[in-house]
Amino acid sequence: MPRPSLRSRTKKRKLVRTPGGRLVIHVIDKKHDYPKCAVCKQPLHGFPRMTAREERRGHRPPTRIYGGYVCSRCLRKGLKAAVDAAYAT
Repeated sequence: MPRPSLRSRTKKRKLVRTPGGRLVIHVIDKKHDYPKCAVCKQPLHGFPRMTAREERRGHRPPTRIYGGYVCSRCLRKGLKAAVDAAYAT
């Protein structure tokens, strides 16, 4: 009997042949969607489709301000708007 967390039908199942010749079922988690920009909702460049656990292990977001939260295009627009607003007064 599989453990309760593997009994969910939302997880994908894959038949895998073991070195001993048996067919067993491996339960595979779904991949998450790409991280998206908080402003324009477009996928952020340079981010693979990873679960949060995989991301912690081997991926670093950009080191710039708002890196991994806002895309570079929206950040550029926001910074220009902030500078324009500061100089307008």
